[in-house]
Order: sequence, then structure tokens, then C-alpha cells
Amino acid sequence: MREPSGAVEARNLRALVGHREFVRAEDNLETVQQRFASGEHDFMAVLDGRTLIGLCSRRDLGDLLGSRYGFALHGRSLIRNQLTAGAIQVRVDDHLTKVLQAVSARRDEHFYDDVLLVDAAGDFLGLIPVRELVRLQTSLLMGNIAEIAAKNRQMEEDLRMAREVQVAMLPREFPACVAADGTSLQFAHRYEPAGGVGGDFFDVLPVSPTAAGIMVCDVMGHGVRAALISTMVRAMIEELRPHASDPAVMLSQMNAHLTQLLRRTGDMIFVTAVYAVVDAATHRFTYAQAGHPTPLQWSARSGLAAPFPGGDNVGGPALGLVEDHRYESASLELGIGDQLLFFTDGIVEAANEADEEFGLPRLAAALERAKRGNLGDRVGELRDEAARFAQGQGFGDDVCLVVCQLV
Repeated sequence: MREPSGAVEARNLRALVGHREFVRAEDNLETVQQRFASGEHDFMAVLDGRTLIGLCSRRDLGDLLGSRYGFALHGRSLIRNQLTAGAIQVRVDDHLTKVLQAVSARRDEHFYDDVLLVDAAGDFLGLIPVRELVRLQTSLLMGNIAEIAAKNRQMEEDLRMAREVQVAMLPREFPACVAADGTSLQFAHRYEPAGGVGGDFFDVLPVSPTAAGIMVCDVMGHGVRAALISTMVRAMIEELRPHASDPAVMLSQMNAHLTQLLRRTGDMIFVTAVYAVVDAATHRFTYAQAGHPTPLQWSARSGLAAPFPGGDNVGGPALGLVEDHRYESASLELGIGDQLLFFTDGIVEAANEADEEFGLPRLAAALERAKRGNLGDRVGELRDEAARFAQGQGFGDDVCLVVCQLV
């Protein structure tokens, strides 16, 4: 019999517990500091009887008692009055998504604080290190939930694995969109993380037998938080597939969900995005954007490349900033052979030794010069030209390129 999903979640959260160290609410700060000094953990739970009342940290206690006259002033104070702010408490039956959302919404200074785990009755079970949540997220994406038992790996290994998962989750096959007259859509991409885990990603969704939706997003920042948010955005895209045929509605719905999630962080976090629907039957390109670079259109007739002409009219704020914003879309008719280039800012911000950026004009010129052979080779040429311009400086941000051609 298949194990219920709730049982899987509960089992996994228990497996993530790193330790079960706790102190009593009536212990004084000097006693608690001695416990920290004799142990290896940076956080301990605080219990009042059997009731969990919060979290205490080696860092906070050290700052308080390490100040001048710290011991004299505070050594006999009770730990119940020095609990760590912003502690997260989760139940063993909470869904993993809820736990990840709570962690990603924390302020930077508390992002790596351990998470308190309690059972259904509220009794303390242990503390979960944030790195274990990252490990579980990676395992779930890979479909290898059993790997969560491999604990105590270094954070660098967790990040490396998460990066590999991000790359593996990119589309490997694209929708076959073919019209009755044989006109079709062809796709190619190039994705190159700058290092660790980041927030750039894309997806190509089947909208109809002849049309596809192209989503390109860039989560502000890098690292674990950006990766967690990008994972949530991917889940939102799946949930919003019923709106996939309407770019304006798609971005408006994503924005409403993200604003509610990100507002709890207290920090400026946002996601830039572009979403377009291309139809091989009608030759129409319908597009909406949220604080993202406008795609380039290469015309097979003129051989010239330029930003999509309707981009200035439909530009809206990045997702997660203005909850009730309603995005608009614009359309353009494509010619046979025309190409659309979607990208994140990593390629245009590639800089040389003189700190001069590659920029949009050079990217458009590179698209015009690219050989008209294999579509994948052409995307590689764009990346290579930007790399040559950077004179070995490399890319300071993730590079994500997606090309769609009407053939």
C-alpha cells in the first residue's frame, strides 16, 4: 500500500532533526552559556516544564555577556527573557512547502537559525538546521526522498547538489507546436549559473497543439534564499497553467501570490519575469513583462534585431512589489523565420576590464551576426561573444537565454 503523503512529510521532518538539546526557562544566562561552551550546537530550545516557549542562541548570549560588565549585569537573568527573535516553530505534520515558505520569509540575520519542531500535541521533538531543509528540497526535486538520511554533509555539497538539480529541472524537450500548414515553433536555450545556486530559470509550457508559453524569471539575489523562492515560483507556474494562454492574467496571478509571500520578509525581494505565448497557426506573439528586460526580435526579412516594439507599453513592476497590479499584454505578428530572444540580465551586464558592460545593443548586433544554422549553435554564439567581450572576467550573474523561431 502506498504511504499517505502526510505520513511521508511527517517522517521526513523527523529525519531532519539535528539535535534535541534544551534548557529550562528558569535557567540563568550564565548556566546557559556554560551549556553552550560544553557543546557543539549554536541553538537550544527553551522549555517551561514541557511547554516549548522559544529558542536561544550562542551568538545572542555571547553578544550580551561578552560586553563590558555583561556578566555582572545579566549573568543571573533568566533565559526566558532572552529568547531569540523570529524563531520558527513547525509541527511534525506541517507540509514541507509551509516550512520552506516560513524560512525564506525570514530576515537575513536569522535566516540560518535552527527551526523548532514539535509533535501534534505541541511537545518538543528537536531542532532542524536550515541546511537540512535545503537538502530535503534538493532530494524532493530529484525524486530521491530516501537521500534525506544522508545527513551531516557540508553546506558546499548541499549547494552543489542544489545547483545540479536546478540545471536538471530545466526543460529538456520542448512542446511540438505545428500548425495545419506545417508551420512550427523551434526552441533552443543556454543556461549557465554564475556559481552556487541562483534564481534564474525558464520554462516552456504547451498551451495548445500549435502554441507554447515561454516563461523566463530572475529572482533577486543568489544563494539558498533565491533558490527556495525560485522553487516556489516553479510550483506557482504549474498551479496557474489554466491561465497559460493569457500572459497578462498569468503574471497578475503570480504577482498576487508572490506579494503575499514576500511581504513577510521585511526586505526588498522581488522576481522579474517575462511571459509570452507564441502560436504557429496565427503567427502571433503575445507578451507581458514584469520588470524584466524586453525580448529581442530578429526579423528574417530585414536581418535586423531590436527589442519587441510593444515592450514599453506593457512594462510593469517586478513581481512581489505591488500586490494589486494588473499587467497588460501586447501582440505582434511574426514572419516565417523570425526569432525571439528571451534573456536575463546576466549576459547584458557582463563587463570587461574597463568595467564596460556588454549591453543590449551589442547583444542585438550579435543576434544579427549569428550564423543561420542550428538554432542551438546560434544561442551558443551569443554567449561566447559576450564572454569574449568580458576578456576572461567571466559572468558575474547567471546567464539564461531562450530562443524561439517560427519556421
